[in-house]
Amino acid sequence: MFWGIAATPLCAATILVYHSFGVNSSMSISMAAFAAQLDYLEQTGHRIVPLDDVIQALAARRPLPDKAVVLAIDDGWATVMKAYEVLKKRDLPFTLFLPMAYVANPGCSATLSQADIDVLKTYPKATFADHSWSHSPKLAGNESLAREDIRKSRERFKEVVGRETKYFAYPYGRVSEAYTRLLREAGFECLFVTGFHPVSAETREIAIPRIAAHKLSIPVLASVLRDHEAMLAKAGPAPGPETDARLLSATGAAAALPGNVE
Repeated sequence: MFWGIAATPLCAATILVYHSFGVNSSMSISMAAFAAQLDYLEQTGHRIVPLDDVIQALAARRPLPDKAVVLAIDDGWATVMKAYEVLKKRDLPFTLFLPMAYVANPGCSATLSQADIDVLKTYPKATFADHSWSHSPKLAGNESLAREDIRKSRERFKEVVGRETKYFAYPYGRVSEAYTRLLREAGFECLFVTGFHPVSAETREIAIPRIAAHKLSIPVLASVLRDHEAMLAKAGPAPGPETDARLLSATGAAAALPGNVE
């Protein structure tokens, strides 16, 4: 299913996704590097917009600001609170994709506590989204496991966050037809994958691409954003997740991107 089939996209955005902040991990970005990326986006005229704005604009086929960027954070690590302080100070929106078995869990001190989530809920520019219950790489290949995981995640999300969500990011970016069908049947309208393309009117609701940003130097980030502008100028349709492997080796900027998006 496509939002639109126009030859020229009416709106577009780049989604950058992060994981942890300021710790010694392959999935982490230093606070200095994170601040430098935000500075670069501001200095080059990029607008950081809420994910809701992008989804609503695509559905209504109305324009977004030029150079729109969405910030997403996966996995609900406790270090999100470091990023939150930076983002709050800059008055910037962001979206959290949470694995529900781990957050608000007293047995998982490395992840966001219920108290942390309650603080984040007071910030009007924070959006909460689902990232499964178990965060298992097996979900895309096991229909019965996926069905139960979705049920538990939906229930726990409402309990912890206090509302439902229509957004879901596949754990490890792993997709299958059965998993997608179950997610859509459960009420998820927008499904997020790993991919190099920008989000545009040609993007499928079940394959919205996000780029791992935790290892991007400023020159590589600049190259990614320039590539996105060039892609939009050509107005070609974005591929689905099945082409991501070819895509990630097809351009110079993509070759420098980290592949470990969880």
